[in-house]
Amino acid sequence: MNKLGSTLLRFDTVTSTNDIARQMAQRGVEEGLAVVAKSQTAGRGRKGRGWTSPEGEGLYLSLLLRPRINAADASLLPLSAAIAVAETLRFDFHIEADIKWPNDILARGRKICGILVESAIEGHELQYAIMGIGINVRQREFEGEIAASATSILIESAAERSTDEVMSSLLARLDLWYRESLVRPERIIARWEELSSYARGREVTIISSEGAMEGTTRGLTRRGSLLVEIDSETREFFSGEVTLRNRQIAKAQQ
Repeated sequence: MNKLGSTLLRFDTVTSTNDIARQMAQRGVEEGLAVVAKSQTAGRGRKGRGWTSPEGEGLYLSLLLRPRINAADASLLPLSAAIAVAETLRFDFHIEADIKWPNDILARGRKICGILVESAIEGHELQYAIMGIGINVRQREFEGEIAASATSILIESAAERSTDEVMSSLLARLDLWYRESLVRPERIIARWEELSSYARGREVTIISSEGAMEGTTRGLTRRGSLLVEIDSETREFFSGEVTLRNRQIAKAQQ
């Protein structure tokens, strides 16, 4: 039996499932708790961006993790989640999912899933991590600034799927790849690179704290940083926003 999702809390509406999972973590709840809601009033993604969470149209899921690892090794957790989501979309829903570094899931170049891992750290030790996952499932269209950049399982597969169906498929893979990240971290890097068309040889613009730079991707380090060759020098990026320079939609590798 999968440990992740062995205990499931369901809500109609919450500010954010990550908020609820964090509250449970602070109360000492054991690893594996899953929190799912029909809608979120303050869903969020990386760098404080909002995540649109209309009622019943997406999977809004957070998992409580308590890995016994150093805080520096926690960077593999969102990569493991990205692998699990990409495999679920590919194998169970026949959607050509791609991973954009570090953990955005795309279909035909449009965002279908966002992942946000928030951690509590004491000294060099990770106390707990909250793995939040938002997947667009039943949306037929999007409005506003995301209209041209978002997609859903329904749009990509032309098939009605329930959020519970997606969650059931996803939890087993999340459990598998989370365990792999703890005992065989090299497998996380290898599988991520297999599933991402962004991993190697792509001409990209990367925006980091140093500004915007152009280069060619050269894979990931063992801790998940992105290597980019810029002016014949390979540089390591721990965070940043990556876009394809040629604006072409990258076809995910098999």
